[in-house]
Amino acid sequence: MTNKIRIDKEKTALLIIDMQNSYCHPEGSIGRNGYDSSMMNATIPKVKELLEVSPSNEILDIWTIQNHYPDDQTRNNALITPHTHRWEAGPPALKDTWDAEVVDELKEFIDDKAELVTKHRFSAFLDTRLDTLLRMKGITTLIIAGVATTHCVETTVRDAYQRDYNVIVAEEAVAGINIEDHEASLRLINKVFGLVLDNEKINSLMRGEDVNYEIAVEELVNK
Repeated sequence: MTNKIRIDKEKTALLIIDMQNSYCHPEGSIGRNGYDSSMMNATIPKVKELLEVSPSNEILDIWTIQNHYPDDQTRNNALITPHTHRWEAGPPALKDTWDAEVVDELKEFIDDKAELVTKHRFSAFLDTRLDTLLRMKGITTLIIAGVATTHCVETTVRDAYQRDYNVIVAEEAVAGINIEDHEASLRLINKVFGLVLDNEKINSLMRGEDVNYEIAVEELVNK
């Protein structure tokens, strides 16, 4: 089923999730723990493409910065060992470390107009100022890029959808640790929570153009 979409630029924000050394740099904590960070590293130029278009079209840029703490009592005292404590190299993106910094390639885009939101869990909405900020700015549509698809991206997408935001995910500008889980997450997002579009279409939207897209629908079990 083909449909057409045009965004209201004044009501749209580009939400960039956790583009930090911990996740995207080969020497970040994800890589040090033995995971392959190459997919997440490859999103950097794709996120940059979006950032080169959004400011000139007056699209608000919002960045989430994940901060973990080595003395986080909610996790140190957990009955079931949390994911941040299952890795030999320790929790990622520890506050005030190189791991928690935005990757060098994108730092130039964080100017005085950009909004930074600190978060401590997967969702950009959980116990942060994001929802209040979006309502204050009159934002109803989120274009989402960043990492990791299966963790912070998908959790944020779910929370955004449940708060009645329109959600568009930048297919080439999100990534995870492995391709299978990444693709499964994108399929679910596209079927249930919003739209998954490539950079070309997203850049067209940010320029105020109409874009055609295919609506993903579930097949009925019994027809």
